[in-house]
Amino acid sequence: MTEKKAAILSVTVLNRKQLIAGFLLIVAGFLMPLVVNQELIPVMKYFRLALHDERHWLITSALLLTLMNIIRALPHYIGVFWVADSLRIEHRGKQLQNMNALLIVLLLVLTYYLIDVINGIHYDFGLPAFMMTAILVLYDHLKYHFVSMTKRTLLVAVSLMSLQFLDIMPAASVLPVGRGEISRSIKMAAEILELERELNVVSALCFIALVLIAVMTFVLIRDENRLREASELREINARMQMEAFELEVQNRALKEMQYLVHDLKSPMSVVQTLEGVLRFQSINNGTEDPETYNRMEKALDQLSTRVSQLLTLDQKDSFTVEELFHDVMAQISIESYAPYVNAETAIPQAVLFANQGLLSRAVVNLVKNAVQAVPPERTPQVDLSARRQDRFVIIQVSDNGKGVSPEMQETMWTHGVSGKGSSGLGLAFVKRVAERFGAYVKIESEQGKGSKIALWIPEEEETDER
Repeated sequence: MTEKKAAILSVTVLNRKQLIAGFLLIVAGFLMPLVVNQELIPVMKYFRLALHDERHWLITSALLLTLMNIIRALPHYIGVFWVADSLRIEHRGKQLQNMNALLIVLLLVLTYYLIDVINGIHYDFGLPAFMMTAILVLYDHLKYHFVSMTKRTLLVAVSLMSLQFLDIMPAASVLPVGRGEISRSIKMAAEILELERELNVVSALCFIALVLIAVMTFVLIRDENRLREASELREINARMQMEAFELEVQNRALKEMQYLVHDLKSPMSVVQTLEGVLRFQSINNGTEDPETYNRMEKALDQLSTRVSQLLTLDQKDSFTVEELFHDVMAQISIESYAPYVNAETAIPQAVLFANQGLLSRAVVNLVKNAVQAVPPERTPQVDLSARRQDRFVIIQVSDNGKGVSPEMQETMWTHGVSGKGSSGLGLAFVKRVAERFGAYVKIESEQGKGSKIALWIPEEEETDER
């Protein structure tokens, strides 16, 4: 028997502070008629002046009524917008946008009802209120969350202000607008005082001006949201590319390990074969050669150590600059560019503490990159050198290549750079190896003349144990 899952409706608060502020604004909307009334904004004063003194005071009375209605309505409309925007209603993990729209309608209807109950003031839910509700639903549905709430609130306020002018427009009386007692009185007085045209012009101009401002604000918010969203997507894409690049660099490190293993197989096989031959000869001839066997044993121990370093990349050991250079030159000896590489050091006995295998591959990468940076019409000239400075051993590779632009120098260690169209991961690998052992990389380059790339490696202090 299949168990039927019950419908699960969940509400997630996206912004708690905004939610609380929204409810406080709704409460302020309940109390606003007690504060913003005709004692504060003298609508009827100018209405009576229009009837008994100067008829054009009626325009002032109409504008003051609109101002009072705007001030009274702004808190609860903005509050409802904030509340709906701060909540996410879901059913089994899927957002129910229509539920937000229903929430907006229910909150506004409840607000109008409570204002009537608390203050005894009946707000007519006419066309302006209906249109404003639709606008709130639309703005909430669009979810322009990449734009600040301040700008979106400004859009709500301008939209509300524009619709309030319909209440005092005599020409709009055929519509369900301006059905409040004071609004009807003002429009009736305008008909008696023959001010309908003037009141229509003033209210229409204010309405059109605010609608245009609302439209322009909406377009600006929409475009800003699109730009920010596109920028966010670009950043996400860039992070994904960076993660993919880092993974590729890690794969490059594994590939470099495979190269090292390959480099070790040949000498290991030679030594093992030689050891077998000599051992066989010594047995047949009855002679012994301890020195030869000692040398072979030392070579085998060195190769064994190298393999151990490959198995644990973070393993460190002490070795000299001379040993490092010997290792590097041995690895590039089979390459076609080997004759163009010159290695010299004035500090052959300087001691380094790192993974010799990884460090030698990093230097090989620098040498290879230096050769590739030389234009075809030039004869490569690559110098590998070492010197001391400030307790660092500086392993430097110089070339007579085309150089690296200042812009490229900022990104070459991250995105890679190559002289002959390869992936450029070699330099990224070099940087990773340097950072792994507390070293860092520097570059000096002059376009058209060449580059100098240096590994600054902390020198290990020699001890009596060594």
